[in-house]
Amino acid sequence: MSAPGFLMSSLLITSWRTAPKGCNGYIRASSSRFTSNLLLAILLLAGGILANVSTIEPDLDEPPLVEQRPFEMVNHQLYTTTALSLLTPLAPGDNWNGTGHSLNGTSNCKLIPGDSTWPGDGDWSALNETLGGRLIASVPLAAVCHNGPFNIYNETRCGEAREGWDRPETHFVEPVEFNAPVFQNATCDPFTSVDQECELGNYVSYAVNLTSDTAADDVKAGLAFATQHNLRVVIKNTGHDYLGKSTGKGALSFWTHNLKNISIIEDYSSEGYNGPAVKIGAGVQGFDVLDSLKESGYLTLSGSCPTVGLAGGYTQGGGHSILTSKYGLSADNVLEWEVVTANGTLVTATPKENQDLYFALSGGGGGTFGVVVSMTTRLFEDRKVGGANNFTFAAASDKKEDVNAFWDAVGSLQNLTIPFVDAGNSLVYLIYAWPDRKVPALTTYSVTVPDCDTTECVDTAMKPFTDDLTARGVKYEYSAKVSETFLEHYNASFGPIPYGWYPVSQVTGGRLLPRAVVSDEEMGKNLTATMRMAIQEEGFTFGCVASSAKVGLREGVVSSVNPAWRNAMAFCLVVGKWDYSIDRAEMMKMQKALTEVVQPALDAATPGGGCYLNEANFEQEDWQEQFYGLENYKKLRNVKDTWDPTGVFYALTAVGSEDWELDGDGRVCRKQ
Repeated sequence: MSAPGFLMSSLLITSWRTAPKGCNGYIRASSSRFTSNLLLAILLLAGGILANVSTIEPDLDEPPLVEQRPFEMVNHQLYTTTALSLLTPLAPGDNWNGTGHSLNGTSNCKLIPGDSTWPGDGDWSALNETLGGRLIASVPLAAVCHNGPFNIYNETRCGEAREGWDRPETHFVEPVEFNAPVFQNATCDPFTSVDQECELGNYVSYAVNLTSDTAADDVKAGLAFATQHNLRVVIKNTGHDYLGKSTGKGALSFWTHNLKNISIIEDYSSEGYNGPAVKIGAGVQGFDVLDSLKESGYLTLSGSCPTVGLAGGYTQGGGHSILTSKYGLSADNVLEWEVVTANGTLVTATPKENQDLYFALSGGGGGTFGVVVSMTTRLFEDRKVGGANNFTFAAASDKKEDVNAFWDAVGSLQNLTIPFVDAGNSLVYLIYAWPDRKVPALTTYSVTVPDCDTTECVDTAMKPFTDDLTARGVKYEYSAKVSETFLEHYNASFGPIPYGWYPVSQVTGGRLLPRAVVSDEEMGKNLTATMRMAIQEEGFTFGCVASSAKVGLREGVVSSVNPAWRNAMAFCLVVGKWDYSIDRAEMMKMQKALTEVVQPALDAATPGGGCYLNEANFEQEDWQEQFYGLENYKKLRNVKDTWDPTGVFYALTAVGSEDWELDGDGRVCRKQ
């Protein structure tokens, strides 16, 4: 094959999506069957020779549980001339960028497009052949909204992209897309001018489409190429990522989304566990496994958002769920990991084999220890689940005395939650003050009482809450219910399955709330005062998952989740809704307020607490301690140094990332 002249192909991926309005005015999906019907558009260069072309054929058996309508959305280009021309501009005459890092990409810095030693067309073509045509050149989804440089502007598709941009299913079916608007950086989104060039910005340059039969070999080949050419490496599953870990300028990405195998093991046997288990590919999402298990009589743990990738960042970062109080965190239940490490070797990590790697993968964060291709985890017997159709209360008015009464009730509820979760139950609640910040309210999205099969049983579990509100004279709504299966209960809380209702565009912080703080009268008041400030003065929303992570620990099995989980009564996500219709600078002021005002105040109000590394502020101070715990971090760092001594894998705030920094052009450079 000649380089650069050769024939390449373009892949049109057709998505099936819809996004009607729903809860609280957010887009609520009843969406998306993704299919990969293929349009091969042949682009011929003068003197070109045919290159191998292939198609992406995701192994997606998504259940048609909701009404669907098709529409075409995304133009992909699979190893295309257009993408190559963007990724390999002429190197500037001056080989220095003013930061002391050579554009040739010294050993201290990973290369980015434009560096003189960036891989040439022939290099990428050779890698594509090695991978059997599974190399994808990045073309952002929103390229359809801009005249150049991809020249695929389409007004209809752009409108559809704009409508669905706040939905997870818009992004997770795409090989290089990700959710976090801060990291999208407005370089190519559907809300900027059609005349603005669509630039890759923080998007990866290429992605390897991993498939079940060849995943380990393809990762090995990709890692060898990245090492040879000094490239940044990232891992992307769903892109459900608030900290920018699943993308990076100039990176070669491993896209695990299509690793969709699910196998139930009725009689898994090991030294530490004998019983039912499920082995899932790294691309399996919550809705995939919920659907696969619905006739089996089993359940497994899944996040509140049904689109998260279970074996990806979810479990690798800890993985909380509405069943945490009953069965522990997802990381506590892993039996085996299959992972390709930095040297390209496929290894199995269990509590007895490669124990240090098992420890790190089970809660120490994704994107830094290796490319996980599968996970085996425990299954539990499905059963009836008690819950509530609604449990809501609000300040009676915006008068000071009514608002004070509301916040006193919130403080009491959080204290009463401690015995509630210790009984195996969980509570997912949202505290907000919409639209003008004057009248705060609390709404539960899920009340989960796993051992209750009657409404009377649920009423008994909820009685401390309702009695307290009654005694305070605070009006509330509440009615008990019982679901026949966990899937029915989950769908009522977070559905409609498969994609749920959660939007994804936000500024994000969070905190684990220690029991000792919540149960202490003075510290508890200080905590609610801090939450009040964040919500009613700064305009943030708190989404809290109350559960006990003290259960689920197995003898002889140690996970690496933040120890602060074990003493917390809840994790609260702090959210500022991103609005693409206003100036980006205004949104960045919200990020600044989170970093400089809200998060420090919340940290100070919760001594002994910590952060959940998957749902946190990427600018968190002392992130090693807050995300991991200092002693825990030392152990994780030792594992990192053992399995990835040269720092092949880098992700912001991931273990070992303190050794690196970004220069002014976005290169990842080793600190000197």
